[in-house]
Amino acid sequence: MWRAAPAIVAVLVMFGCGSNGEPAATPETAGPPTTPTPSSLLVGEWQRVNKCQELVQALNQAGLKKQIPEMVAGSELVPGVVNDPNQLADKSHPCKGAVPRIHSHFFTESGQFGSRNHKREQVDDGPYRVIDDSTVVIGDPGVTFHYKIINGDTLMLDPVLPECSSQGCFEAGWSVAVAYPGHAWKRIG
Repeated sequence: MWRAAPAIVAVLVMFGCGSNGEPAATPETAGPPTTPTPSSLLVGEWQRVNKCQELVQALNQAGLKKQIPEMVAGSELVPGVVNDPNQLADKSHPCKGAVPRIHSHFFTESGQFGSRNHKREQVDDGPYRVIDDSTVVIGDPGVTFHYKIINGDTLMLDPVLPECSSQGCFEAGWSVAVAYPGHAWKRIG
């Protein structure tokens, strides 16, 4: 790599300006605009107001009723309850005392996924990779999500439940809690 560097520098110096002394066109300024790649459309931060009843409904629809207390406790939707279902006042009514909370997810250009809670603290992280214009895998080895971006500013996520969901694995509940299927995430950055 280091041996090639002088040759690359010489080429850049030689072709750095057009024949009239003006800077040469860069990929950003040359030719017609290109179609954004699926990964570049996903890059940014997406936010919504999460509500406990929406999470409970989504988990029930996914057949993950047993995971409701764990996912509600981990969502910080009930003030004073953080990651411990035993802190819930009533596990049979896990949304008792819950409040709506702003939550966001971000996707970086370098392939990192993360989530921020209502205090803007990062509460989730891991790699992501875009498979195609409607599929992304988050985590390693990863959970698959179908996604749709509407008008560039609205993201819809729908998890593909992992095979272990019938055994109540964490990844299944997590995927539903990340997606809030059927609910929109708005671009904020």
